[in-house]
Amino acid sequence: MKFKLKSGDTLWAAKGLFIKGDLILIVKPTGSKDRYDIPGGKIKVGESKEQGVYRECFEELALKIKSAEFIGENNNRKKCYFKITKWSGKIILQTEELEKYRWVSIDEALEYNLTKTARHGIQMLLDTI
Repeated sequence: MKFKLKSGDTLWAAKGLFIKGDLILIVKPTGSKDRYDIPGGKIKVGESKEQGVYRECFEELALKIKSAEFIGENNNRKKCYFKITKWSGKIILQTEELEKYRWVSIDEALEYNLTKTARHGIQMLLDTI
């Protein structure tokens, strides 16, 4: 499925893997058919990949990331992934983008109905553990 870029967006997306103990945060995009993703979105023109993940996760979740560790990227799909273990705030979903979230066991996360982006990012995370 092809998406049209919004003005100011680049082709790349920055995605955040929020880790709390042995749990990972997955989110359900508004209107999706029970498929879960990981938070994040398009990087803006002039923004670094890290700045993109900080901004997108704040917009979608109202969480202020304190530090993000780059864990890799998928050049074919134009996605970069960050492990996030330190943040502040309480999750408040941007309902235009996300309708719900859940904390799930990292070990069982791949058993959920995930987007390709989430599956790839979680697998990349598991490969670093």
